[in-house]
Amino acid sequence: MVARFATVARRRRVAGPLMRCSGLSLACLLLAGCGGDDAWHAETQPVQGKITINGQPPAGAVVTLYPTGAEFDVRESKPWGVVGPDGIYQLRTYEKGDGAPRGEYDVTIVWRENPSIPGSPDMLSGAYDEPTESQWSVTIEEDQTELPPIEVTGAKVAENPRRQMQRPSPFEEPEVQ
Repeated sequence: MVARFATVARRRRVAGPLMRCSGLSLACLLLAGCGGDDAWHAETQPVQGKITINGQPPAGAVVTLYPTGAEFDVRESKPWGVVGPDGIYQLRTYEKGDGAPRGEYDVTIVWRENPSIPGSPDMLSGAYDEPTESQWSVTIEEDQTELPPIEVTGAKVAENPRRQMQRPSPFEEPEVQ
């Protein structure tokens, strides 16, 4: 019994530091692997723009830029910005205020009834949310900080977009033809 206890104690004295050392080595390897590859992150520059819809700033609308050429990172990131009460939006790609990579883009606009609720109805009824049908394209050059203004005129802005949704009511009987 005494010999067995001594063997267990000896194993713990040897295994304890060894386990701490191997755990520390594993942590170092993991941390070293996290910062080495920047393929997921393209170089960005601060860029902002201004937009009006029917002469008014669409506060809360989201402007998204879709690359028209090759993707600039493996995540297929898309620069975007939320329009402020003055109509100005600051682009971000990876974090707030980082801007956008240089390149050519198609522009989309979505103006949610309630921006804090994902899937909230678009007050523009999806008229400007398809990049392949976009009316606007922009090119971001090196050291460019301002995009040309976007002025949307004649847009149909839904007063209450929920009413325009084409979902049948569970309380109404469907029409029979």
